[in-house]
Amino acid sequence: MNVDLRMDLADCGSPERLLQVLFGYYPDISRRVPLEAIASDVGIIGFTTLEVEGFIGGLTADPDKNQGIILTKDGLSNKRKRFTIGHELGHFLIPTHNYQRQCSKQDLEENSRTSTYKRQESEANRFSAGLLMPKPLFIADIDSLGSIDAGHIRQLSDLYDVSMEAVANRYVDLSPETCAVIFSYQDVVRYSRTSKDFPPLDIRNGSQLPLASLTRRYRSTGGTSQWVSQHGGIWLLPQYNVRFPTVLEQAVCQSNGFKVTLLYIDQEGEDQENESRELVARWTPYLR
Repeated sequence: MNVDLRMDLADCGSPERLLQVLFGYYPDISRRVPLEAIASDVGIIGFTTLEVEGFIGGLTADPDKNQGIILTKDGLSNKRKRFTIGHELGHFLIPTHNYQRQCSKQDLEENSRTSTYKRQESEANRFSAGLLMPKPLFIADIDSLGSIDAGHIRQLSDLYDVSMEAVANRYVDLSPETCAVIFSYQDVVRYSRTSKDFPPLDIRNGSQLPLASLTRRYRSTGGTSQWVSQHGGIWLLPQYNVRFPTVLEQAVCQSNGFKVTLLYIDQEGEDQENESRELVARWTPYLR
């Protein structure tokens, strides 16, 4: 264990501050972050299999969290296992989190703060995403890949050795574009994420994908569709006196009925369209 590192981390209360201190000790971090070596440096003394039904990750530590063991469900892919380990490491390092945890698949999707439990799971997810996909590197890679495209999610998943789902969430969070991602199983929405400026979605967890959506009819397993231009009303919640923007949709069909939908609004194009409409409306009375 790196005692100096642990002492510096002890004063950190947020995932972001923890990551800032951690990366100060690993200035030349690679894209395939050496997760287990870092965990060992901060007090994790072992990794073992979790055999409790309904959970995919766990943490057991002494009450002061000086040392701990991380548990993961047997059979997880390496990419999913890495995110799970990062999540449990977040629980270990964030001071307000309990020293004993068992986390479900839903916990590793959590992004809300509606309760203490959900807030802590969301914090552990932010820590894991930030550790495995360091912000400066990830933003640089998004920029170098060019225009937004779901194919980039596959590329980044391989580059960082993290699941497509984790990468898609990070992609939407850090992309400069107005975008959203929807995860579904057998055409039922599991959950969604949006960039800060994306309009409210007219879907909820457990609802069917919209009938008119590209994703609903896309069946090419392992494939990524082309972009399709859609009327915004297919995906977006109606807002009083606000015109629906055009939404571009792209679908990724994974195995066993899992799909990823990427939505994108060309904000610059929408602004130009709105300006044109306003100009026409302004001059119409004089042209009659």
